[in-house]
Amino acid sequence: MQYKILKKNKYQDFVKGLIEDYNFIGPTKKDKSVHDFVPLNSIEELDTNYLKTTIPPAKKILFPPNEKLIEYEIGDEIKVKPVIESSETVLFGINAWDINGMNFLDKFFSKDFVDENYWDKRDKLTVIGMDTEPTENNFALSMDTEYATDGFDLYLHDLGDRYFVRVNTPKGNELVEKYVDFDDASENDFKDFDKYMDDYRAQFSNKVNIKSFYDNFEMIYNDEEFWKKIAKNCFSCGSCNLVCPTCFCFNVKDDLKLDLKTGEKTREWDSCMIPEYGLVAGGHNFRPNKENRLKQRYRCKLKTYFDKFGQYACVGCGRCIEACLAKINIAEDINSVKKEVNV
Repeated sequence: MQYKILKKNKYQDFVKGLIEDYNFIGPTKKDKSVHDFVPLNSIEELDTNYLKTTIPPAKKILFPPNEKLIEYEIGDEIKVKPVIESSETVLFGINAWDINGMNFLDKFFSKDFVDENYWDKRDKLTVIGMDTEPTENNFALSMDTEYATDGFDLYLHDLGDRYFVRVNTPKGNELVEKYVDFDDASENDFKDFDKYMDDYRAQFSNKVNIKSFYDNFEMIYNDEEFWKKIAKNCFSCGSCNLVCPTCFCFNVKDDLKLDLKTGEKTREWDSCMIPEYGLVAGGHNFRPNKENRLKQRYRCKLKTYFDKFGQYACVGCGRCIEACLAKINIAEDINSVKKEVNV
């Protein structure tokens, strides 16, 4: 890791150079309350002072909601052509918890099977992170995801009159040397950065007792009344899955053209919370009720993948809390598990 300083009067020239040379994706204001990460053509469109985005930027870029996987032709022989679409892209202004969400997807799409569609896009993605103000529902501090140690090329921390820049990769170092002059960070810069991070972490007001959840979860796992109470208002709509930075469930479908000779296979986001997700041939459903589906979602997020990767499949962004029509709150539910055990 290298540490540099980018002066504010050089920031715009740096960003303009990136926009000119790359497919540049960054946050822009869509309306009074919503920002979105989209391709930008000018620095005037860029707005890094956002509180939240509904869809996580890295997830929709690397693992799109709908993605063509192969094209095929049926004749005397079946011809199959893989479809992998990617380009050199800069993802600018992504915050730490979404970077950590992307790090989880990196592990998932390479652990048991290397997904070429995901990794071709990932290898061509340059990630430049920036801190953003947490919402009242954000509990990233409790999940240790308010700070990213990897998964990015550059990370910019706003110290007021300058940016403290962490350079994490050779690719990031190339950008530092290419556009404008960056200064080496001094001892005073490190002191200011340390104070900045203390102040930044103090902004996270939502706290969860995640350290008690791992074992206590097993004690209430078979408590049907507890899960009925937790899932009472759930609509099984899947909104929580769609806005989650780490959810990876998908469905694959075939689309045969009218000529009955050509077609394509695509994948699209799916949700473990909808009733049909656990349905198999013969009409059996492995997760027939919403209580079981919510319980398994929490196990997946907070236990299963911690065992597998040493990392929770939840970064505490709070999007699922904000998107849930039934006001189900994962932060409150994590804390309620400990309360239930101590009754």
